[in-house]
Amino acid sequence: MMATTPAIVAPVQFVVDGPPAVKGSTFSFFYRGRIVTKQDAKNLTSWAAQVAWCAREAGVPLIPKGVGVIVSVVYEFAPPIRLVRSSPCTRPDIDKLARALLDALTGVAYEDDGQVVALTVRKMYGTDTRTRVWVDRA
Repeated sequence: MMATTPAIVAPVQFVVDGPPAVKGSTFSFFYRGRIVTKQDAKNLTSWAAQVAWCAREAGVPLIPKGVGVIVSVVYEFAPPIRLVRSSPCTRPDIDKLARALLDALTGVAYEDDGQVVALTVRKMYGTDTRTRVWVDRA
């Protein structure tokens, strides 16, 4: 009887066109004697839905709990008219971009974002504004 080796599955890649949303900060304040908590994330809900749709269309499988996940992401931004720097070292913050993406992939690519064991994130100038994502099992 021959031993079977597990199939090697390549990472699944998908692209989300358009500007990414960031995971903003939450803040609380008093209003008419009550504490109100708000989040300063613009377009996060619609962008997260777009990420989920693109991931499903690309065939990203739902990786079950207990299995590690590797996520790589490249955020491409259209260069400004007058290019001063070779890379976009301005807002949005790379950590807030990554948090928004990881939360958007929860329930689509993995059950919990705690499964992510490796994360590679990069911002760069490209021809169009888009987000390229690779998801793989660890």
